[in-house]
Amino acid sequence: MKLITNQQVSELVTTADAVQAMREAFAGAGSGAQQARVRTSASNGVMLSMMGAVIPDAGIAGAKVYTTIKGAFKFVITLFSTETGAPLATIEGDTMTGLRTAAATAVACDALARKDVETLAVIGTGVQARSHIPAILQVRKFKEILIAGLSGQQELADEVTKAYGVPARVVGIDEAARQADVLVTVTRATTPLFSGDLLKPGAFVAAVGASKATVRELDDIAIKRAAALVVEWKPQAQTEAGDLVQCAPGTFDWANVWELGQAVDGSIGYQRKDGKDDDIVIYKAIGIGLEDVALAGLAYRKAAAQNGW
Repeated sequence: MKLITNQQVSELVTTADAVQAMREAFAGAGSGAQQARVRTSASNGVMLSMMGAVIPDAGIAGAKVYTTIKGAFKFVITLFSTETGAPLATIEGDTMTGLRTAAATAVACDALARKDVETLAVIGTGVQARSHIPAILQVRKFKEILIAGLSGQQELADEVTKAYGVPARVVGIDEAARQADVLVTVTRATTPLFSGDLLKPGAFVAAVGASKATVRELDDIAIKRAAALVVEWKPQAQTEAGDLVQCAPGTFDWANVWELGQAVDGSIGYQRKDGKDDDIVIYKAIGIGLEDVALAGLAYRKAAAQNGW
């Protein structure tokens, strides 16, 4: 069994690689199996969590295991062969977690956002914000990028302008919500960031920061305005997606919530009428094992090819 480090992952896997891996993983999601996240907390505040997936088409199965200590996460992914059952590799997952989350959002954006977008807004300035911007730029072109958050906004805006050649500027959270054609929320907020009334007609919203049932970034107004709600995997979203599970009864119907795999393979029962419609579409992400195992498989294959394993 091999060990692949965070540094090796960053050298092996590009953002474009990650987006393609997520597109393939969700397109074939129906042929495999997923293991929902399990969280276990000790009295000293240390949390141990695990989630996994079996991906027969790729010949792999695996699980991500991670600790949460004082709000900080450390991840590893163990990968197995579905042919022999043998362990293939243990892969540090800190770099990969940022890549896979942003890549999945990019896949959702490509499937669900209008083609004629001009403004990307990101609320949040941490690791996920820095991962999401290049990922979304893989699938859409923008005239400007708006950065909102509690700290480090100007630093991130300067980084983005220099790295990607798209003008980025700092705005308030409400303006970000009001101006965005594509809006990404990647915060640690526990309550809604803005009123859903502010969302621009036709916007695609990716709510990514909240991954527990007790926290949320979007309010009931935003959810109610959505012409379509899309999640990664409905069974897990129904227990963990605080943006949805905290909604008042009647805000939306779970029977009308779609999965990202359906948006990718075309079986979704919602389609934008044309490139200029006013529908608001919301993608609610919490992170699922399929994403981790699929990207780990890609990293392993690239490492094996490079090192002759």
